[in-house]
Amino acid sequence: MESPKLTGSNIYADLNIAGLAKKIWEKKFLFAASVILCVGIAFIYGKIAPPMYAVKTTLLIDSSGNSRKLGDSKYVEGGVGLIDMEKNLSNEMGILTSYSLMEKTVQDLDFQVSYYIGKWYKEREAYGYFPFEVELVDSSAQMFGARFYVEILSDQRFRLNVNAKEFDVSNPANGTTRTVERKFEFSEVFFFGKPVQHDYFHFIIKKPDYKVVLEDFADQELSFQIHSISGLAKAYASKLEVSQVDVNASILKLTSQGQVPKKEIDFLNKLTEHYIQSKLDERDEIALSKESFIREQLASVTDSLAKAELRLEAFRSRAQAVDLTQTATNALNQVQNLQSSKAQIELKAKYYNSLLQYLSDTNSIDKIIAPSVAGIEDPLLNENLLELKRLYSERSRLKYFKGDKSYDLEILDQQIRTTTRSLRENLKNTINSSMLALGNLDNQILTYEGTISQLPSSEKQLLNYQRKSNLYENLFNYLSQELAKTGIARAEDIPDTKVLDAPRMIGNGPVEPQKGLLMALGFMIGLILPLGLVIVQHSIDEKIQDVSQLESYTKIPVAASIAHDYSDVKPTLSNDVQLEWQVQESFRDLCAKIQFLITDPAKNVIGLTSTVPNEGKTFCALNLGIHFARGGKKTLVIDSDFRVPSQLKEDGALKKKGFSDYLKGNNVEVSEIIHVSDHTPNLHYIPTRIEENFNPQELLTSPRLEPLLEDLKGSYDYIIIDSPAVGLVSDFLLVSRFLDIQLFVLRRKVSKLSFLQGLEKLIKKGKMKNTFLIFNDAIGKSFKYGYGDYSYGYGYGYGYGDAKGKGKKRSKSKAQDNGSKNGVHNGQADKAKKGIQ
Repeated sequence: MESPKLTGSNIYADLNIAGLAKKIWEKKFLFAASVILCVGIAFIYGKIAPPMYAVKTTLLIDSSGNSRKLGDSKYVEGGVGLIDMEKNLSNEMGILTSYSLMEKTVQDLDFQVSYYIGKWYKEREAYGYFPFEVELVDSSAQMFGARFYVEILSDQRFRLNVNAKEFDVSNPANGTTRTVERKFEFSEVFFFGKPVQHDYFHFIIKKPDYKVVLEDFADQELSFQIHSISGLAKAYASKLEVSQVDVNASILKLTSQGQVPKKEIDFLNKLTEHYIQSKLDERDEIALSKESFIREQLASVTDSLAKAELRLEAFRSRAQAVDLTQTATNALNQVQNLQSSKAQIELKAKYYNSLLQYLSDTNSIDKIIAPSVAGIEDPLLNENLLELKRLYSERSRLKYFKGDKSYDLEILDQQIRTTTRSLRENLKNTINSSMLALGNLDNQILTYEGTISQLPSSEKQLLNYQRKSNLYENLFNYLSQELAKTGIARAEDIPDTKVLDAPRMIGNGPVEPQKGLLMALGFMIGLILPLGLVIVQHSIDEKIQDVSQLESYTKIPVAASIAHDYSDVKPTLSNDVQLEWQVQESFRDLCAKIQFLITDPAKNVIGLTSTVPNEGKTFCALNLGIHFARGGKKTLVIDSDFRVPSQLKEDGALKKKGFSDYLKGNNVEVSEIIHVSDHTPNLHYIPTRIEENFNPQELLTSPRLEPLLEDLKGSYDYIIIDSPAVGLVSDFLLVSRFLDIQLFVLRRKVSKLSFLQGLEKLIKKGKMKNTFLIFNDAIGKSFKYGYGDYSYGYGYGYGYGDAKGKGKKRSKSKAQDNGSKNGVHNGQADKAKKGIQ
């Protein structure tokens, strides 16, 4: 007979779904309680949680700058921003959520004091209608993070209560705050409209200008809280959501949530107002810079022009009438044109040099004048300047929120260095080109001045005076035109961003809490929590629960399932107690399977073993022998477990000579160690006993063991050996070499799945052959017969435990039970074949 072939299955690889489902069913009341509790918590939270309303507005961003044009006019050389470049919507989204913009917004709003009404479990924020107002006193310390409770005593007086454990106090001297970690209690009566002053706070509580019906606030708890500007700015920056409506559209949607829709509407209105105004201010600042630059140059040119005209007039008054020849006139015109070009190039060169100086000082970035001020139209320079300004703006924002050691700040600094390097190289190349152009112009001017030098003295002097006068006049006209265009551009300036949809509430009610979703989440969590607990318990619990779990973890065949029994007294060699009928039936089923497996009468040695005590190894060996004997088979039961004597000692067998005596060779004959059962004549047994100072391995290697077993095979139909536990590997292997069939006993809720791992290793190594499993103490559907599966509401308990089951009424009569004891039927043997396969 061949051993079962294993597939090397990992007994921990799969989760036993059937066993898990069974445990879930066993914990059904826990699941029900968990669901009820979680749904109840969700319901209560939905009732007491303050409602949150969502408000949105949309902005149209002119990303191409087209809105800067009015008709055919331009805003100062292509744009009031003086840097003509498309906007990056991602940058605009960052600006809208920037701390600086939020700080300006909340400073203009009356948000520094929040008002609340109601108890803590049903508290809500009030806005715009409240029985009192708090006016903070500037340049005074204020207490942030603490709740002030106001109890109105009369039309003139109120009581102020404060009870805080940790709070922040501002320092108006240096604009910082400090955290106070101590218990603070305050309670005093004040008059409305009078200062409330303490080392930690200073404000005035007064009645509002509008009429308030106090009955609306009867039996309500009134309180307020003071916020720092920085805290408000951070809070609103974190909760404001800015998104692009469509990937192909330059429309941004701004969304904010809060307890009071009107408050969020006011916030979005003020935010968009500041955002649009900031864009206008930025362009206006650049235009003012240009005006200032032009006025400085114009003042210098005006002075030079006046002096040149005075010199020309003085010369004409002294000299006689002098007319310029055609040659002189042509030379003068050429020199004037060249000097005009030279003046413009020098103006640009001066701008380039000043720009280089600004780049060396990071604090002067905001002072950079746009290229168009000097009449420069350089797209690459414009782009680099705008990018540099954007990077510095982003750096300021990151530094505030993430500090100096931020990784993002390091990346941004690298980008700034790269952009600055590119600007420097561009400027140096441009300056070199300007110097070359100036040198070329100087050479041309010298050529024409050589022509002029050949003219008569009086004509040459007149020509020089006229040339200088015309030069300054041209510069004056050019600068005057630029100044006028800049002024017109400032007057024409309109926002390049406009509000498409005014702020309004989304939907007709609060967006949070979503009570339906809360209930669903409560239900899900109510299921997940106990399910997780059951899965964890199931995962860490290695104990075998049913035969299906056993069969899913190993390929070793299960020979039989022995049913659970509740009877208090168990059958032994000295009594004739009857087991529950289903237990007897399961042993008869096991007998039938063994008869099918043993086809050679000479191979009739059956060994039963287990891993740990209390698995029922001896119980199964004894009852298997009893049922074989009752079936007319001459059966011998041998106790070979020298370390843990079996149940045989309870029958007084230890007083008789036994297996150990024979193996020691103490002049003991075979007939002296074989004893006959008192109630079953066909059942013989060889007991053993523990003695001090002896080695079981020496007994199991005795030369008398093998001849003994060979001699006994011919005398008995079946020899059943109660073998040492597999855990004692050396003891078991010494016995297993004589076994024809090895039955490994596993007991429900006692044996562990890890036991099978060691058993499979022994089988793979060939140290165990013809191995089958017996699932002991089975209940319900785990109780399997070879000729069919039956589920009974019975079980049994036995082994080395003190626990005693409570018996139930048998479903069969005693006559039926006794009638079922007449041997192992042929039909059972036929069905056993089907069961073992």
